[in-house]
Amino acid sequence: MSYSYSSIKQFENCPRQYHEVKILKRYKSQDTTATLYGTAVHKAFEDHVKDGTPLPPSYERYAKFVEPLAAMQGELRCEEKLGIRGDFTPCGFFDTDVWFRGVPDYLALNHDAGVARVADYKTGKSSRYADTAQLELMAAMVFIHHPHIKVVKGVLLFVVADDVIKAEYSREALPGILSRWAGRANAIETATESGTWNPKASGLCGFCPVEACEYQKQRR
Repeated sequence: MSYSYSSIKQFENCPRQYHEVKILKRYKSQDTTATLYGTAVHKAFEDHVKDGTPLPPSYERYAKFVEPLAAMQGELRCEEKLGIRGDFTPCGFFDTDVWFRGVPDYLALNHDAGVARVADYKTGKSSRYADTAQLELMAAMVFIHHPHIKVVKGVLLFVVADDVIKAEYSREALPGILSRWAGRANAIETATESGTWNPKASGLCGFCPVEACEYQKQRR
């Protein structure tokens, strides 16, 4: 099995949804106005960082977030697909033996200084439940793919909420990071072996595509 930050979070939020969507593929998550807006903002930021394309007028208020990224020293990469194997070696995103996948919205590699910067763009209206674990996983992948990198500095850019959440990781922290994510992946493997995919009610049930779930039905 292969995993990602989003799939781990989906399982932890609701094992039933994970099973129905990711494994059985009986349902698909549908785009919403919010997700389409997020996709458009991501594309505008990518074009600005890679090619210097001016931000569309409707996104110009976000320039203070993306312009420093475009001006960062080092090798700049956008939406780079990374993969690692279960033995903690680097691999391709689509390799058959990939264990974890990740796609940093932004990656800057300062090879001389041994420092990398990763950023993930968020278009939610609040940063209250910001989760830096996403940055932690991205840092681990960067360390594995780039052995000369000693420090990864990460940011979650909540452009709509006008907030920045920072985190920093050293290479010495890599074993602990990998251990934590192996444990989180193991919970899915345990559910697979036991066949236990219990639903978990939350405020997200109304947005869930699994129409057969009793909790989703209660919120219609």
